[in-house]
Amino acid sequence: MNCRRFLLLLFVIPFACRLVSAQDVLSVDKLTLDQHIDHRFPPIYPPIAKAVRVQGTVDFAVRIGVTGYVESMKVVSGHPMLQQAAMDCLKQWTFHPFEKDGKPVPASGTVSIEFSLGKDGPTPGELNTAGKYFPVYFECMKEVSEGKDFSRASATCKNAADIANEYPPDQRFIEKREVFVWAAWALLHNGDLQTALTYAEKAVDVVKLGHDDNSGSNAAYGIKGIVEGKLGNLIAADQDLTVAEDYERKGIAWAESEKLALGNDYKRAIVQDLRFHAQVLQGLSRPEEAQKKLDEAAKYN
Repeated sequence: MNCRRFLLLLFVIPFACRLVSAQDVLSVDKLTLDQHIDHRFPPIYPPIAKAVRVQGTVDFAVRIGVTGYVESMKVVSGHPMLQQAAMDCLKQWTFHPFEKDGKPVPASGTVSIEFSLGKDGPTPGELNTAGKYFPVYFECMKEVSEGKDFSRASATCKNAADIANEYPPDQRFIEKREVFVWAAWALLHNGDLQTALTYAEKAVDVVKLGHDDNSGSNAAYGIKGIVEGKLGNLIAADQDLTVAEDYERKGIAWAESEKLALGNDYKRAIVQDLRFHAQVLQGLSRPEEAQKKLDEAAKYN
């Protein structure tokens, strides 16, 4: 994932399905498509290709659906020994949905997967954990986003988090942070605030390790601040929401400089945090600061 990306907002992507016509598909260049990648799973190097020292890049023409999943792919170029492994890899990638006129739309473009004999691939143990993790993780995201049964979503997300903990401590920081955030949101909506705080703290702890790419740092601090506020720990909530909002402002500025539709998601997130932060500040008897938060939130509507 491009480390320049900020704030891929994990909890604001709707799992909405709708029929679209051909003219609704947004055509994007390779760089823009690459910048929208949420999760880039590494390919498994085919043993035969490695034995005969075949390496190179497999290029795909892809269509990304409104939920960020790869709906279709077609090999454009690449060595035949590498193509199937590249396809298996690409099926596991997810993308931040594209928008047109403020609404999610499918997008089409080109994606490349590189095979290099100079790079170490994932270990068998890591691949085994990943094979268990991603199906449960995607189900966790789906259940939270649908919002129909948060008791079930809480159980699913906690299961995904437990699997993520099977990864070695020095690997897969992004996956761990992501699922801890989703678990915290599910538990918050299910009314289990203390357990939600535990997972929110886990997410922030991953960010503090310094190995993350900042793509969800705001989400980690945001959910932690909201849970702390609901538990009545207003001072801690004030501190963590301030950090979350700083990340979000940077994300908005970055999206505007790159002319990306991602800015709309960043704005929705900061509005949510600013409004809740205003309630926290009212509870701390700081009404003038609370009003400033509400005024800032109004600028993004």
